[in-house]
Amino acid sequence: MIARLRHPAACALLLILAASSCDKGKGDGDASSPPCEGDRESCTEQVVAGWLEGADAKPWQGGAPEHPVAIYADRSRSMRGFLDPAYPNTKDYRSVIDGLQARLAPRKVYGFGNAVRLEANAGLDVLGNRDFYSDGNTEMEEALDTIAADSQRAWSHLVVGDARRTDPNLANRQFVRMRDLAMRWTEKGGIFLVAVSPAPFRPVPGDPSGCHAPSAASAQADSAWKCPLYAFAFAAPGDGMRVAGALTELFQHVWAFPIPTAPGNAVALRADGAPQGVTFDPAWLAGGEWGNVPKIEAEAPATQPLRLKLEPAKPAENTGRLLAAMLAGQETRATLTARAVSADAQAASWSDRDGRTGPVRLAQDGRGLEVYSPGGDDCAAAEPADPCGTLYRLELRPAGVPAWLAAFDAREAADQERTFGLGRLFESFQARAAGSAPPLARAYLLVR
Repeated sequence: MIARLRHPAACALLLILAASSCDKGKGDGDASSPPCEGDRESCTEQVVAGWLEGADAKPWQGGAPEHPVAIYADRSRSMRGFLDPAYPNTKDYRSVIDGLQARLAPRKVYGFGNAVRLEANAGLDVLGNRDFYSDGNTEMEEALDTIAADSQRAWSHLVVGDARRTDPNLANRQFVRMRDLAMRWTEKGGIFLVAVSPAPFRPVPGDPSGCHAPSAASAQADSAWKCPLYAFAFAAPGDGMRVAGALTELFQHVWAFPIPTAPGNAVALRADGAPQGVTFDPAWLAGGEWGNVPKIEAEAPATQPLRLKLEPAKPAENTGRLLAAMLAGQETRATLTARAVSADAQAASWSDRDGRTGPVRLAQDGRGLEVYSPGGDDCAAAEPADPCGTLYRLELRPAGVPAWLAAFDAREAADQERTFGLGRLFESFQARAAGSAPPLARAYLLVR
């Protein structure tokens, strides 16, 4: 193995700034001169550091939202099913109500059903009372119209309910209407989020739209049924991840679009063991806004791959938990690019790799890498002091659809548990994700 000198993280920026002074004797078209003075390892670190792309950490910082919050609660009778009259101490609708109030401190609370109306002093004592839910309709479209009137994106708005309608045409209409508003909202800097949990539910006798729509007899006994409970959030610019953090604490699944790229120091490539003859350094180039760049070296080509998993670097911290929830909630597509490290660093550029062949391949689940080291071939052909290796970049890009959609999207209007029309909500986001959506997470790896 080749010995190397480790530079402190604080020197990384100085190395980048000093790149021009390191080009000793290098003239136009002269690709043979080393890019810097010093040993191979320090030159390789310098070249790689100049290629790393950081991400703004500010959108991922926790804390209370900077913009005021408004909540819209579905007042239709079907919502009574989420409020067991026995008041069990479980993770139910009351827990969601209280949790949203505690974490987001809503400035306004509206009820919607027959109409949208501002609810004065609507705390848990009001929203947690079954009698509050007495309307015969679910005019979610009127709540969306109220949100649309906030053309300056000055508030964050959360719509909470079961999203069920008696007429499948109305169900489709409400989700198309929500989708159109969400597209306009996100085009001007906001973030759209959907959170859902299978919440404890007791069927409501005589209600035609509620989950399970049971007979009166079957509704008398305590029920272990659970039905989807949703929060649809239109987060003001800059508050998307703050709202996402609150929803992550209260719901089982959370999806968001667009998601700002996670800061590099929040992401890690972790190895699952190492084949014989292969060394893995998880922090070969450490520090900076890009986080750690690991390195893999081998004296001979490996017959068994070293498997790496992209995960939150610090899963116990707030950013780590939020990133884990975002990764779990999204369908993603992985892209793999590579760049050769050599004495003529400026001549190299990122090139696409198919991820199915070659020394570095995408894992089957698309959330990691399988590395068959080239056995030091890159360095064998280089001069002793020349930088060498291949830098790989793995990016996970959102597909615009939740990973959990199939579990909650009804296949037909008669479905008594899943939500009819829910899939309509994500059609436009899938199209946009195929174009300009930023990566959710990015990681680098040097291979020799």
